[in-house]
Amino acid sequence: MANNHMTPRGFLAKEIRRLREKTISPETGKAMTRRDLAKSVHRSEELVKAWENGRRVPQEDDVELLDELFDTKGVLLNLRNELVKDERAPKWVDKWVDIATSSSLLRWHHPLLIPGLLQTPEYARAVIMSSGRQVDDVESEVRERIDRQKILAPENGTSFVAVIDEGVLYRPIGGAATMRAQLLKLLEVAEQPNVRVNIVPMNVGEYAGLAGNFALAIMDGRGFAYVDDAFSGDVLEYSEDVATMEQIWEALRDEALPMKQSIELIAEAVERWKT
Repeated sequence: MANNHMTPRGFLAKEIRRLREKTISPETGKAMTRRDLAKSVHRSEELVKAWENGRRVPQEDDVELLDELFDTKGVLLNLRNELVKDERAPKWVDKWVDIATSSSLLRWHHPLLIPGLLQTPEYARAVIMSSGRQVDDVESEVRERIDRQKILAPENGTSFVAVIDEGVLYRPIGGAATMRAQLLKLLEVAEQPNVRVNIVPMNVGEYAGLAGNFALAIMDGRGFAYVDDAFSGDVLEYSEDVATMEQIWEALRDEALPMKQSIELIAEAVERWKT
């Protein structure tokens, strides 16, 4: 189960969202939306979203505007400066691992790489070493990534669906031998009854999934989503955010090939990487 302990950052994020939702917009006469709030404090809607999910901590002047707007008399500013300011950023990846490990259904999309739960050690090592991040112990990260793949064992009861762009099959990560071994593993894992792999062919052109990688999980009947970039990850828990990612998932699944045709494409790519 995911850790339910709420950090100061998480509490501040929840308070901002709660205060927004109970505030009536003077323009619409309805509960204030993120767009309404963004307009009121002269910030972008995306930034407001980042405040509300805890990914970004508002600056002091932003919090002063929020205190004024919500008539909270400096409470939010005190919370930010006394509790949140010096808090370490939350370990989004650790939180997501907890959720994924306990999920009954896990769906993953990546337009550029084989998803981590399907990677070989050699492929994972090449990805980690070329990430541009400072990594103190590459081998430790590789071991942790491979160890997490245990959740795909059929007896664990987790159904896994991966949607991968066809271009990933031909991106030379780690060299020809690494790619051949990686694709052979992909074919092997896809034989498990609880794993599906679907390929979006290159002739599709543009599609929703090109915007970036993400994952969806169902844990105890509740939906979660995970998105990340070079700097941080973001666990999405609010129903409207998860619903948006679900819509993106359905759109890209519409472009993906059925399982049988996808396996045929992977098998063809294996031949490409013969050394």
